[in-house]
Amino acid sequence: MFLRKIEDIRISNKRISVTREANISVAEIERQIEQIDYQPATGEKGDRSENVKVPPFIQVFYYLFFANLKIPTEGIFWSTYLKWVGGDDEKGEIIIEGKSYEAAGLKKRLNRTYPSLIRDLHFLYLLDSSQKFEYVDYSMLRDYYNGLDLKVTYNNKEAFISLFIDTSRARYFKEKKTRRHDYSMIHEIELNVAFRSLSKLGSIYVLNEQHIELLENLLNETK
Repeated sequence: MFLRKIEDIRISNKRISVTREANISVAEIERQIEQIDYQPATGEKGDRSENVKVPPFIQVFYYLFFANLKIPTEGIFWSTYLKWVGGDDEKGEIIIEGKSYEAAGLKKRLNRTYPSLIRDLHFLYLLDSSQKFEYVDYSMLRDYYNGLDLKVTYNNKEAFISLFIDTSRARYFKEKKTRRHDYSMIHEIELNVAFRSLSKLGSIYVLNEQHIELLENLLNETK
């Protein structure tokens, strides 16, 4: 039996990949979410750090989940991100590749990103456990670069899911993604979810069974 639930490590063409078991129940993920103490950041958004391109938060989040099969706390998420970029928030500034960023502004950006990453992870496992789909797949690369949150196979047909909460900010970023990417060669489903329809687990709002039904309806409408 391999340790740390690692199933395979492969090295080929100067690339290394690791496969590990990720068999965790929706109930366990929801238990972890309920224990999270999330407080939305207050005050003005950081001006210098708000719209600049920085190393993605998403990579750190999923690495931590991969390593421990546990949703990281916001504190661990932020401290690990700082280690990865080589930053130091004690001085109020973070230097990434020779450029200076306001630590407080980046931390607020991470704070706003944190619940949406948890929500997406939870929905992935919720879809998979529903047994209504032949296949449910997540790719960090596809999510970050193509704006496609999930891929599912439903009634033997493949579809890519763009999930967003129906807020003005989310609609703005969705419009930007649509202009930036060409989805004409794939079957894309926009899963637009009203915030009031979400369920609250502790201090985090997540999707639920009615959103699986909504997705099914959208998939059936576009056969």
